[in-house]
Amino acid sequence: MKFDYDLLVEILCRLPVESLLRFRCLSKTCCSCIDSPDFIKLHLNRSIKTRTNRSLVIHEILPKGSTYAIDLDSSESNRHPMKLHHKFHGDVFGSCNGLLAIYNGEDLTLWNPATKKHRNLPRFWDHCQSDDKMLRGFGYNAENDDYKVIVITQLFFMYHPTFWVYSLKANSLTRTDVLIDCSIINDNRHDSVGVFAGGSVHWVVNRRGYFDNKVILAFNLNNESFCELPKPRTRSTDLVMYLGELGGSLAISYPWDCEIWVMKEYGVEESWTKLFYVSHFRNGMYYKICDPYLKPLCYSKTETGHEALLVVQDSEYFLLCDLEKEGTKKLAIFGSLQHKRCNRISANICVRSLVPINFDF
Repeated sequence: MKFDYDLLVEILCRLPVESLLRFRCLSKTCCSCIDSPDFIKLHLNRSIKTRTNRSLVIHEILPKGSTYAIDLDSSESNRHPMKLHHKFHGDVFGSCNGLLAIYNGEDLTLWNPATKKHRNLPRFWDHCQSDDKMLRGFGYNAENDDYKVIVITQLFFMYHPTFWVYSLKANSLTRTDVLIDCSIINDNRHDSVGVFAGGSVHWVVNRRGYFDNKVILAFNLNNESFCELPKPRTRSTDLVMYLGELGGSLAISYPWDCEIWVMKEYGVEESWTKLFYVSHFRNGMYYKICDPYLKPLCYSKTETGHEALLVVQDSEYFLLCDLEKEGTKKLAIFGSLQHKRCNRISANICVRSLVPINFDF
């Protein structure tokens, strides 16, 4: 019987990473296929398109340094956290194509939780007096098939921030003094985490000289240039706002007004669309949830099949927001809400992929 290689590829690309790693030992043909750059990209693109093979990675939960993953392909009732064992700890400041970028206060680590491979990066930026005065970002440049790590620092006596861009493919570093009319926010460390969408990494910063005028700063990974993105036209206060990524698009939340917006067409102000007004149901009425940290994470499905939005809050639970019925449901992933700890949840969506960490293809 004639062997159909294309059929094999079509079958394999529908399997989860865990199965593919086991099937590498079936034959040389399977191993060669699964390890090939073309197949890795095919499998990744299919996962992104179909919104499958996704994990919710949670860290900063007691005990300190613990990291957990939840399979979002499972039903709501079967979404249990699984502790991930690894040799490094720190804050996840970027998730892209299955790779997590982690900062531990000294250096950086790139980690693929699905393949359990990691790579340590040396500290390539100058000493900063406080980590709170540093912005970090991680993203993928499709034009050059390159992953980049961005670090921006601003010392208290410097007028302009300085940025470093580390190219993982070229193993090279670029340092530039940025002439932008913005200053870094030091409210909390979540302001320092960049959001990758539309080929750029984004942060919320202050317009220079103003503490009540927030700006969306975008860094294009292709031409390594900065620009300011327009904000939604809303009456909501921008004293506190957080960025996120939903279905490849940039999203923004206004926690004090419980609004979540998404930019349907990148860079176009008119394309900002209010996605959801977050509330919860109690005693027959809907109430706003005024939370100091309300971040959109991903699109999901409810048990009834409705399109939903998964949102992380400042305490140990998530919100599943039904976009059709406009209702919300609390997901207490770490047990009863009656025994909440005071730790802030930090969560990222990670696509389970075969993307390597050596970037030599």
